Amino acid sequence: MAIEPGSVLQAHDLGITVEIRATGASTAGAYAEFDLIGRPRGIITLPHLHEAQSERHEVIEGELRLSIDGRKHRLGPGDAMTVPPGARHIQRPGKKPGPMRVRVRHEPAGNSDAFVERLAELSATGGYDRFGMPKPKSAARLVRDFGEHRAPFPSARVQRMLARALLRRGA
Repeated sequence: MAIEPGSVLQAHDLGITVEIRATGASTAGAYAEFDLIGRPRGIITLPHLHEAQSERHEVIEGELRLSIDGRKHRLGPGDAMTVPPGARHIQRPGKKPGPMRVRVRHEPAGNSDAFVERLAELSATGGYDRFGMPKPKSAARLVRDFGEHRAPFPSARVQRMLARALLRRGA
């Protein structure tokens, strides 16, 4: 199922709901934009990078802690910050209790639509452990299919090799 503006994806294992505002198809590939609502946890709160995309975070409600290449920032309602392509970053909910709503924009869109859709599918199909981390085979498929949204270490090459080996074994 292709997502479109107005689609709502549930990723309960990650503590979020994703409201799609714009897709790559609706912007001719210029960007993808979605709101993350809730208290994110698991894989989406770990260090990562986007090889060829900038990622803009605009806090609509609540508080976001954003670290970019080791520099820490705290954003509140009305604050926005853009992570440049290739920059290692971490985004986590702020210390204040309650949900947050953060508008995220990936430029260019790349395969961000399919990536957030896959994250929600994994939640619906038991692809995460109790901590919100993908189970090994699910993680290997994420690396195989969405390598540009990746952990900063080990290298992309090593991540791909490990994913291929795990999927080849059928683990």
